[in-house]
Amino acid sequence: MPVLNAFNTLSVIVIVLAIWVGRMRFTGKFDSNHPLLFYAVLVFYTRAYEGRFQNYFIFAGVVAALFLRFEFLGGWFLKAFRLIEFLVLCYVVFTAFSLLEY
Repeated sequence: MPVLNAFNTLSVIVIVLAIWVGRMRFTGKFDSNHPLLFYAVLVFYTRAYEGRFQNYFIFAGVVAALFLRFEFLGGWFLKAFRLIEFLVLCYVVFTAFSLLEY
């Protein structure tokens, strides 16, 4: 039976939000502010539980989200930044799943 504590609860919330942002990036518009809010929550989460995530991956996702939000690019640059953000979201989901305490 999983342990119900603040860390597990926040980890599950981050996992659900990461999946939601990933779905929204492939079905919605790029000019939405919701992914930026997710990354703000993610940065606070990684700062609260220091040492559990690689900060460079998280900040690469923040930069990719900013580039996608403000539409500085098109063509294969757009696809590259979508891929970077997708890989960061996968990293967040898999790392948060591995950190859950049972």
